[in-house]
This record gives sequence, structure tokens and C-alpha cells, in this order.
Amino acid sequence: MDEFTLKALSEKELSLILQWRNSKRVRAFMYDDHLITWKEHLEWFQHLMNNPQKKVMIFYHGNQPLGLVQFFDMDQTHARCYWGFYIGEEAAPKGTGTMMGILALDKMFQEEGMHKICAEVIQTNEVSLHFHKKLGFEAEGKFVEHVRKEGLFIDVIPMALLHEQWKIVREGLLENKGGKR
Repeated sequence: MDEFTLKALSEKELSLILQWRNSKRVRAFMYDDHLITWKEHLEWFQHLMNNPQKKVMIFYHGNQPLGLVQFFDMDQTHARCYWGFYIGEEAAPKGTGTMMGILALDKMFQEEGMHKICAEVIQTNEVSLHFHKKLGFEAEGKFVEHVRKEGLFIDVIPMALLHEQWKIVREGLLENKGGKR
């Protein structure tokens, strides 16, 4: 896992992140799937820099950026936050998402002291639903017809992972990767 890192988003990566975010394969599973302008992107970045309840990190394999993970609505009182992520590089090596998930969840649970991490997954995003379950997330209900995609209303599945559950799942994931960190 040593060759994989998470680094705070910096201005130098903004162009690449916009390219990833505007790709059809990433946009298709976002709540807001319009093409983002450079102006909107800069405004988002400025807001991010002034918001202590958000953290956005770039996932690297060596010097190659592969994806983005963000944590938002970070609530220290309740030790809870939400997360979202995507692999930006289409040619990312197999297992990239799992490694990004492990590093990101470790950071939030171990370094930031979170007790619960929440997610909202569009029901038609079967890859993300499976990925969340693999990481130990459990469904907590259903938001019926919560988002509109291509004229159709689609359900969203709220999911969550508690720190204690993560400790158990993490060990299994690392054993399957051939070693422990």
C-alpha cells in the first residue's frame, strides 16, 4: 500500500479534476450531472478552501493521480460525515478503488476521529452499491424517487459504516491484498 497516497487537493490539480468530473462516466452517477464550467469549478474550489467541514483529496499511485475522494458535512459533535469519490483515470489498475477506499476511510476514522461515515448511492449505480457493501457499508433505507436522471426519478440508497465495523472489514480486505499495513 506504500505506493498509494492521498494528498489534499491543490490548485495545480484543478484542470485534471474538472476533466474527470465532466467525463460522462463520472457525471452519470452524480446528483448534479450538468457539464461544469471553469468558473463554477473555481467557485467550488474557493468555497472548499474556506470550509472546515469539507476535505477533498486526490488519490495517487506513485506520482500518477487516479481519483478523488471527498468528505463533507463533517460534524465533530456527532463524529459523523458523508463521503463521495470517483476514479478519474479510466485505465486505473485493478484494485484502485479498494485501495483508495482503505486509505480514505482510515484517514477519517483514525486521524479525524469519525464514528460514522455516510453515503448516498443512486440505485442504478450497481458498481458503487457493491463497492460500498465490500467496504462494510450497510443500507439504512431508501430515498424514493430522490433524483431525476434523463427524465426519470430514481431512488437513492443511504448507506453508512461505523468505525467498529470498519476495523473488522479492513482486516479482511488487507488479507485479500496479500499483507497488512
